[in-house]
Amino acid sequence: MNAKLNSKAYIVGGGVAGLAAAVYFITDAELPASQIVLFEESGVLGGSLDASGSPQDGYLMRGGRMFEEHYVCTYDLLSKIPSFDDPGVNASDDIRNFTESAGWNATARLLNRKGEIIDASRMGFDWGDRIALGRLLIASEAALRDKRIDEVFPRHFFTSNFWLMWCTMFSFQPWHSAVEMRRYLLRFIHLFPTIADLSCVWHTRYNQYHSMVEPLRKWLEAKGVAFRQGTRVLDMDLEEAAGGFRVAQLKTRDVRSGAERDIALAQDDLVVFTNGSMTDASTYGSMTEPAVLDDKSLGGSWALWKTLAAKREGLGRPEVFIRAIDKSKWLSFTVTVSTPLFRNLIGKLTQRPYGREGLITFKDSSWFMTIHPHFNPTYPGQSPDQDIWWGYGLNPDAPGDFVKKRMSDCTGEELLRETYAHLRFDEDLDALMAQSLARPCTMPYITSQFMPRVKGDRPDVLPANSKNLAFVGQFAEAPDDVVFTVEYSVRVARMAVDALLGLNTAIPPVYKGQHDLFVLIDALRESLS
Repeated sequence: MNAKLNSKAYIVGGGVAGLAAAVYFITDAELPASQIVLFEESGVLGGSLDASGSPQDGYLMRGGRMFEEHYVCTYDLLSKIPSFDDPGVNASDDIRNFTESAGWNATARLLNRKGEIIDASRMGFDWGDRIALGRLLIASEAALRDKRIDEVFPRHFFTSNFWLMWCTMFSFQPWHSAVEMRRYLLRFIHLFPTIADLSCVWHTRYNQYHSMVEPLRKWLEAKGVAFRQGTRVLDMDLEEAAGGFRVAQLKTRDVRSGAERDIALAQDDLVVFTNGSMTDASTYGSMTEPAVLDDKSLGGSWALWKTLAAKREGLGRPEVFIRAIDKSKWLSFTVTVSTPLFRNLIGKLTQRPYGREGLITFKDSSWFMTIHPHFNPTYPGQSPDQDIWWGYGLNPDAPGDFVKKRMSDCTGEELLRETYAHLRFDEDLDALMAQSLARPCTMPYITSQFMPRVKGDRPDVLPANSKNLAFVGQFAEAPDDVVFTVEYSVRVARMAVDALLGLNTAIPPVYKGQHDLFVLIDALRESLS
């Protein structure tokens, strides 16, 4: 029995990492749920895995994360939790069963300017691209330091089918971190043969919020975890302790009332902190209003991380990730369509059942736009007469090809017109527009975790000499694994609980397909196509 079982665990941040940490405190550490307190500044849990709306007002999701077979930590976590609406099936099996039954196969991964399908089965590399790819894979992170992707690849690489599919699947930009690109290539090298048809991607039965976040919340709430939503943690008092340091006090503020409260920590109390947020300062628009960029606000997670980093070495460098909003922002939009016309037109284009096509990228779009038609129902209670699709653009400050405005300045109506024009749905435009409702969202920091970095910019999960403070989320350091994934959030959460309590848990290792000869042969074959 661990000596710290009388501890209280304070979790700062209610994203996936915070929720996962709460689960592992209960299941791995056997800490009573009544001794776990979770603070979340907003009124919504799940961080970036949000989903809201109604059949009347339309639906909204800021985005979704890619899933695949080797998310071992994620499936381990969800195997402990009943699914959203079937207590006889755990949330992990719910994903597996749905993926196996649905049969995804993208036939229209890339479209040209005429709205025609491009053969994406060939990677499109030349020998300069292949040599650069090989060099990157064998380079060390120390040698790469803070190099950008466009500093390690030739110009031709960024015109290849591989790059067009890779960057729109994972949201990379040429100015992002070469280190993170290398990690991604190694982490997902086994996906090379299926990157064009996306049959490698796993899917949740509902949207990711209802399929993962809601089951986690309900399970934790039933166990007795205390949720303090609407509470911002302003500061942590640090004190020296036995050759290291510890958090001695939390300073909090109620978001609504403004009332402040200090929480003194006992000697064995623990703190898990999600430092940084990809979806901080998100803004929303409507059919008649654009989602105006908020480049001034800094949420509690970033502000608290900056405060802690200024107090002590080894707690990371948050400014590395938030100092260039023009390189970390993009715009997404969610569309609710109340006519079968869109479903039928997409089906005619892809020759696939609606919602089983995967991503569709407009290769020549000046906004570099991608859409994703979602299966029905995407939301519990969604009308069978409504369909949902989601889109985003990696070049939000470029003028449109049909709507001559920057994407970031466009209303929901204008985003729809640009999209339907790229799809060449001209004959049915009026009927589609009359039954489509688009809700835009601008996110200043959505790819901030990809910004070039060096060792130490992200704090270790358990910083050197920390006695009771661990970092989790997309801006904590987990060797080999890749950010912008749910798997990363879950992995660092389990690492944090294990390290704080000295559990020596057998955490599943990161899958390394590069050590599998057959995977390497398949990847090489694809790169030569």
